[in-house]
Amino acid sequence: MKLSFEAKFVNCLDAIGGEILQVSFDTLPPPMSEAERRTPLILISKNFEFPDPATVEWHDGTDYDGGAEIVEMLLGRKRVSARLNRDLEIDVTFRISDKKFATLSSYLKRMLGKRVAISV
Repeated sequence: MKLSFEAKFVNCLDAIGGEILQVSFDTLPPPMSEAERRTPLILISKNFEFPDPATVEWHDGTDYDGGAEIVEMLLGRKRVSARLNRDLEIDVTFRISDKKFATLSSYLKRMLGKRVAISV
């Protein structure tokens, strides 16, 4: 399965002094009533308090799923694509400022290490 969409909102969040990082690619602005969601969302999370890898949750426009790990990711200036350890590929386009892209790149590199390749 392939989940493709254009994200209107790209957010990078941290908690506990950077011990928890989240990156979201969303079609709707926050806050959104998640019970009423009918459009795609990708949420990548990493909790550095535990040795577990970053995980991915998503909404495909119909239903939520998650718990997958990113095998490999390619981050470009206007697109991110990833292959997960389940039968899913992600392809998301977006438009963000250079400063926000630098933050996004930094978060994903910290969360995924060598599993993310960044091209500008």
